[in-house]
Amino acid sequence: MSRIFVNREEELKSLEEVYSSGKSALVIIYGRRRIGKTFLINFFARNRDSIYLIVNYEDRELALRDLTRQFLRQVKMPYKPLIESFADLYNLFPLSGARLIVIDEFQRLWGTGGVTELQSTWDSELSRKDIVLVLAGSAVGMIEKIGLSYEAPLYGRASKIIKLKELDYRSARVFMQNFSPVDKVRCYSIFGGIPGYLALIDDRASLMKNIENLVLKTGAPLREEPFNLLAMELREPSRYMKILEVMAEGATKLGEIADKAGIKVNEVGKYIRVLQKELDLIEKKYPLMEEGRKGKARYYIRDSFFQFWFKFIRPNIHLLELGLHKKVLNIIERKIDEHASIAFEKIALQHMALQAKKGKMSFNKIGKWWNGETEIDIVALDEKEKRVYFVEVKWTNKPVDKRVLYSLISKSENFKWKKRENIYIIYSKTGFTFKEEENVVLYSLKDIEKDFSEEKPLLKQLNIID
Repeated sequence: MSRIFVNREEELKSLEEVYSSGKSALVIIYGRRRIGKTFLINFFARNRDSIYLIVNYEDRELALRDLTRQFLRQVKMPYKPLIESFADLYNLFPLSGARLIVIDEFQRLWGTGGVTELQSTWDSELSRKDIVLVLAGSAVGMIEKIGLSYEAPLYGRASKIIKLKELDYRSARVFMQNFSPVDKVRCYSIFGGIPGYLALIDDRASLMKNIENLVLKTGAPLREEPFNLLAMELREPSRYMKILEVMAEGATKLGEIADKAGIKVNEVGKYIRVLQKELDLIEKKYPLMEEGRKGKARYYIRDSFFQFWFKFIRPNIHLLELGLHKKVLNIIERKIDEHASIAFEKIALQHMALQAKKGKMSFNKIGKWWNGETEIDIVALDEKEKRVYFVEVKWTNKPVDKRVLYSLISKSENFKWKKRENIYIIYSKTGFTFKEEENVVLYSLKDIEKDFSEEKPLLKQLNIID
């Protein structure tokens, strides 16, 4: 199968450093499902002597038997080894002739004894046997519990810990090259930067046809994706789904989320923690310069597709079950720009990071800011130069006029920070009715597209079995 390998330059560089060092190394690669862990590993392992194992069971005996079978299918041993424990299996790794050994979905070994046996075997044998052992996993919280926390069995043993994040807009655009600039943003607002979703897009068809084929029709590959992911990771997903549903509708504060979801305020926190810490699906934000301040936190769905699904699919699932997917598609088509406005803010922030990389602006802190009823989409601080960038992001069908600038200037007066130089930046989908002036910078969608097109990500076409 022909696939596109996009970006991941830093991750590949880290793996190459470890592999070419000539020393034994333990590497942990983790991230949410469909983020591209296996694809990254397969890409790196090509043309290298390697063994790939995946943990399919959480039961000790089943897991050990299955992993042994996988190992012996890939390695020809001069004798039939007696494998009665995970330690017996691990001790065969140096005899395999492979320098790179991968254990995928490693978190499933947590309750089997396989993790503690690896700790012991690594310390006593494997760390001196010139192998690179890669442990990959998709349960974010569990992998952190295994390898990152101070009490973790593998704490301090990993040479590299790589958390795979979703692709930025610069890289996600590769999967939608035939779309118009407007539809690229809309598409990013739906599928985000998750490679497993982006790879399904057929940019020769329209965006709406892709939504219909990938999400709405009976048997569509992503129609039940969020439900399946939650059901796979949680014993009782219904309350988590209700929380995500009210968050998709706009609830951001704990009390508001609890009230709309019908959950007691003193209980909602534990569900939020699982969604945030264990599954990496939501994020906790504070106003810039007020991190950790009590009562200021807001919660947002981090994953674009989950935001889209809980906003448009979950509330209309009854229509889809009746075969009325065209009706749901019409709802999406009418409201897609309201949804895309959130993604346009993310893109604007990424564009500012690109401008900083090019030396066109400088800041050391950046984020959203709010105080009471006043809210500014992005505020960035250059504390050294005493400069503040105030940013308004507008996803509207009409060009932005000067009233938006005056409103931004007015709101910026509520941001209490030392004497500074103010720079006002406005991003617009459709351009402006006025021109730039001193301390005012304007970026249209056309400008953004041009800048991202000039900064191309790593891109390779390859044949690979995933």
